[in-house]
Amino acid sequence: MMPERILGLDIGGGSVKAVLLSRGFRGGYRVLGFRRIDTAAAGDLKEALEKLFADDAFRGTVCVTALHAGMLSFRNIRLPFRDDRKIRQTLAFAIEPVIQTPIEEVFIDYTHAGGAGKTEIFAALAPRTLVGERTELLKPYVRETAVIDVSAVSLTLRLTRNRGGPETVLMLDVGARDTTAVFACEGRILHIRHFPFGGEVATQAIAAAMNSDSAGAESVKRSGEIPPAAVAASGEVCRRFCIELINTRTSLLWQGTIAQAPALVFLTGGGSRTPGLETILTESFSAPVERVDLLAGGDIQIEETLRQSWDPAVMDQALALAARPMVKGSGFNFRQLASEARAGYGEFRDRLKKIAIAAVVILSLAVVELGLDDYGSRLRLASLKRDIAAEFKKSDPNATRIIDPVAQLRGKIAEARKLSAGMGDTTTEATVLDLLKEISGFSPANLLLTSFSLDGDAIGLKGEARNFDAVDAFKNAFVNSKYFKTVTIGSTGMMKQGGGVEFDLKVTLKK
Repeated sequence: MMPERILGLDIGGGSVKAVLLSRGFRGGYRVLGFRRIDTAAAGDLKEALEKLFADDAFRGTVCVTALHAGMLSFRNIRLPFRDDRKIRQTLAFAIEPVIQTPIEEVFIDYTHAGGAGKTEIFAALAPRTLVGERTELLKPYVRETAVIDVSAVSLTLRLTRNRGGPETVLMLDVGARDTTAVFACEGRILHIRHFPFGGEVATQAIAAAMNSDSAGAESVKRSGEIPPAAVAASGEVCRRFCIELINTRTSLLWQGTIAQAPALVFLTGGGSRTPGLETILTESFSAPVERVDLLAGGDIQIEETLRQSWDPAVMDQALALAARPMVKGSGFNFRQLASEARAGYGEFRDRLKKIAIAAVVILSLAVVELGLDDYGSRLRLASLKRDIAAEFKKSDPNATRIIDPVAQLRGKIAEARKLSAGMGDTTTEATVLDLLKEISGFSPANLLLTSFSLDGDAIGLKGEARNFDAVDAFKNAFVNSKYFKTVTIGSTGMMKQGGGVEFDLKVTLKK
């Protein structure tokens, strides 16, 4: 039998890269051919693919491709279990509250981000329409689209699994217009982030510094003979990009997504040759920067004639896709695994909906019953309060506020008992009635007492008289009293109406 032919297809923003690989039954790999087609030069993506598959060598193969990270969304999720069946049944429920897109419109796949015994997973979400469009786009040319992964993931996993060690690494795939950053450790994808930085950004900065067009700036950039002003402009955009990377690293460390800062930075992609980028990355991360070259590992064979035209920065992503293991756990696969996850989620969701409806009905009835009980209790309480207030008013009609009716009535009763027994705290044996009788006897017929207060041995009297002489006469009448010791006139003044006098007397009792 012929060795299986695998086509790794890297569809980027500016070009299509294809690597045809033979995979032997004993696991050996051999590059049969490769090609890069500029999308803009071909017209569009569809025409670029037509141009690629015009070569029959690439037709009828098993295709492994990837979706650009900028088209997807990612989430770090923690679940209380590691069983894949349970994860696939519940993952959509865990993700649905934190995304804006309806869950029915996306495929969800995941990888285990935590180590042994840990429950962290890293989930990727791809629009169903995007996966369908990619499948239909390749259907006329390939025997099967076996895997649809995420860009840069296959290359990252291959490098970190071969390398080993517990260190966190950062893979940077710098393209023409954007960059995919992958944080990984021990063959596990921890996080993926997309940045709007690429080789064309540096080219535009160089063009502005040189007052040149983009084509001229690109030519100068590739020649390596760049004026100092252009070098500074390119370095500035690279530094801004590195600041965003450092901020992302700091955020992931704070969240606990990565355990330590990356100890190594892998650099690939056509835009990775931007002048000064490698040096600035080394300074920013205080870590070595290693340019990726999969063929240097020696486990993938290639003829020398092909090797001479091989550009690892541009072609390694497609090569990693072609060499990607087909077994589960080798990355993401929206072509197969997400469909299974969607079917499992739909079945589980239908069952859960029925349970949820029953639970809502039961809870609603319980809430209604509790509400009726509470409403009845409130009505009984309001009725009791009205009855208490009515009884209180009968005992104390002058009360304006009823706060604690029992305590207030007890106070009134104690006060009444005190007055009925005599003077209470006073040293005289006269009762209040005796004092009132005495005062009444001294009062002229035209004098009106409006207030009487008793505080120990002191009595306060307020009233109204015809004139000041009447007040003096009333005061002097107390001289012959057998209960009162002294009488002093306090404030006096003319009444606002009626022409009389208002007065205030302070009286002390004899002991």
